[in-house]
Amino acid sequence: MDNTILTIIKNIEDKNGNLILKIFISDVGILFVKIIIFITIMYIGRYIVRLVDKYIDKAPLSKIDTGAKQFTKSFIKLGLYGIFFLFAMLIFGFKEQSIITMISAISLGIGISLKEFLSNFAGGVVILFSKPFTIGDFIEMNDTIGEVCEIGVFSTHINTLDSKKIIIPNNVVISKNIINYDANKYRRIQLTVPIAYEVDPKIAIAELQDITKTFEGIENDRTPFINVMSYEGSSINIEYLVWTKNKGYYDYYNTRGDLMQYIVERFSEKKIEIPYNKLDVHFYNYDNKK
Repeated sequence: MDNTILTIIKNIEDKNGNLILKIFISDVGILFVKIIIFITIMYIGRYIVRLVDKYIDKAPLSKIDTGAKQFTKSFIKLGLYGIFFLFAMLIFGFKEQSIITMISAISLGIGISLKEFLSNFAGGVVILFSKPFTIGDFIEMNDTIGEVCEIGVFSTHINTLDSKKIIIPNNVVISKNIINYDANKYRRIQLTVPIAYEVDPKIAIAELQDITKTFEGIENDRTPFINVMSYEGSSINIEYLVWTKNKGYYDYYNTRGDLMQYIVERFSEKKIEIPYNKLDVHFYNYDNKK
């Protein structure tokens, strides 16, 4: 019975007299070969993309900005993968007209349903050319403070102070205010130095001026501002504004902290009192009064 069914299947012919089973086996073989070729082309494409990626990595930083390099890498990789995919589809047997129709349909779908996707890409282009920040800059944006570690086609990556990676879409990046702490060559250290009312402000100001000239890290080429600016209940407040070279977020705050310690040491040596809240406690012996 089984042999009879198998014989019938083998002898089924189409309207032209060709054996259907033979045609089926031939088509399956051709399909298998096309699949192998498709996979091979995509594998070769992946290998070429990696070579291009390594070549871009070796490009000297003096010629290409790090952020631009990362963006270019992402863009080229995406483009090359697209080219190899289209080429593989042509080899697979798709007609040019069918591919164009498919691309048009995909583009329409992207335009309708992936507006955020496209706006993120546009944001990446804006960041690349306007350069509000570069890799390694310390920025504050969208309630996030940290160091820029990657600028991609669709998103920007930031490492926070507690070593968390925050990924922000590029359309959000370009639509928010950005504070770049590393954009300028110099940063200003602003301190309010309180002194007691018993201290002559001129003596304290003179001491701060001497500190400005002797403390390592303060730039004397830029004019400082040192003067009395306000009065408090227990102190006279001197506004102390000086400049330091911008060597990064961490270096700036280390310089600021060391300067504050140095001011306390110098004021202590010169007997210049820095006031603090005091609590006087008085004890009364009511029995003796009686």
